[in-house]
Formats: sequence, C-alpha cells, structure tokens
Amino acid sequence: MWGELAESMRAGNGYINVMFVLGFLGTVVLLERFTMLFFVYNINNRKFVAELRKMVLADDKERAMSYCKTVSGTGVPYIALKTLEAQATDPSSVRGALEEAAIEFIPKIEARINVIPAMATLILLTGVLGSIDGLWGAFHSIDVLDTAKKQAILAQGVAGSLAPTSLGLLLCMILLAGSQMIRGVAVTITDKVHHGVSAITNLLVPNDVAIVNAQPVIISQQTLDKSMTPASNDSANAPAKRTGDNQNAFDDVTIDDIKDEEEII
Repeated sequence: MWGELAESMRAGNGYINVMFVLGFLGTVVLLERFTMLFFVYNINNRKFVAELRKMVLADDKERAMSYCKTVSGTGVPYIALKTLEAQATDPSSVRGALEEAAIEFIPKIEARINVIPAMATLILLTGVLGSIDGLWGAFHSIDVLDTAKKQAILAQGVAGSLAPTSLGLLLCMILLAGSQMIRGVAVTITDKVHHGVSAITNLLVPNDVAIVNAQPVIISQQTLDKSMTPASNDSANAPAKRTGDNQNAFDDVTIDDIKDEEEII
C-alpha cells in the first residue's frame, strides 16, 4: 500500500494532492483546538472560585479584579472580571453582565470543532472519487493493448486506483479520532464553566427577594372585650326575637282556618 501511495505521489495524482491539502487544513484546526482547550481554557476553576470567594467576602474588590486578570484573560476569570466591574459601576446590572459574558465565552469552547469531521468526510469522498477515476482509466487503457499486456496493465491500474482510497481512509481515521478527543475535552470544560458561573452568581449577584420586617400587632384585653360585647348581645337576642316572631305567626292562625284547609283537601 505504501509503495503504491509513493508511486501515486511521484506520478502527480491530483486527488492525492487535494487530500493532502485537506488533511493539512484539518490538522491545523485540530492542533489549534488542542492548544486552546488544554493550555488556555483548561484552568483549575475550583481553586479559582475558592480564592475569589475569600477576596469577595473580605470586601477586597480591587484585589479580586487583579486576581482575575492574573489567572487568565478568558474563561471563568474573564466572566468573573466582567461581573466585578459591573458590580463596581452599577450593581443593578450585575446579572446582565454575568449572562452576557457567559454567552459570549461558551460558544468559543466548541468553535471550529465541527470543521474537523467535515474535513475527514471530504477527504474520504475525494479518495473514493480518485479510485473510481483510476479504475475507469485502467479499463479504458486496455482496449488498445494486446492480449498479452492487458492482464498486467489492468492489475497495475487497479492497484494504483486503490491508493487514493487507502490514503483517504487513513487521514479520515486520524482526524475523526482527534475530533472525538477534542469534543470530549470541550464538553468537560463547558461543564466546568457552568459550575463556575453558578458559583459566581451565588457570590456576586444580589438576591432578588426582599425580606419584609413584620411588626407584631398588640391587642389589649380591653379592646378585645369591646369588640366582642356587641356581637355577643346580638347573638343572644337574635334567637329570642325569631322565636317570638314564630309564636305570633302561630297565634294568627285560627282553628277555623285549619278546618277550611281540611275541607279543601
């Protein structure tokens, strides 16, 4: 396989040259993402938040800002720095500044990672296309040759046409493996950033719930007696009055009226 690849490269196969260019671009993107994720974004967020909490609780905001600038110019320190600056200028805009900084940074973690699988797929398809083109050329070339040379030329053409596909598979596997590794690191860093944002929110964002101081109401016994006395008298007199009304109504009904009702029935 390697001999056929070298021979195809010496012959100036255009498909192989295109695949090498695409593979170089994909490798550059892979190395750039590897450098950013492992050496720029990947900081010890737990330690940073612990040190920042000590400074904020000690009400040393200037030292906290300097500490954020010293640790990193991006990631959770950048989000914390923007939040501290907003708290120093306008405390009511702290939550908005925190959300804006987080939304600005988080997409940078997975930026250009999707380019790597796209490059790998394009390389593989270019290799397959090169193999198909090589097979067509091999089959067309044997039409004008003698019978004795057809078998050798056909075998050589088929072997050479498989070189682009083999190179495409090799480059595709390398790029896809690197892409999966980088994506796993990006997901881990994103989770750490979310945890850091939650810690900064609890530390720097003021509570939205206002606590109302309830004053106890003292009612004297004299006031209570005055409020209850009229109700008690009314409640005592009401049944007697209703009973008297019922008795008067019964007295109005005479025996003759009752007899009249019996005759009607």
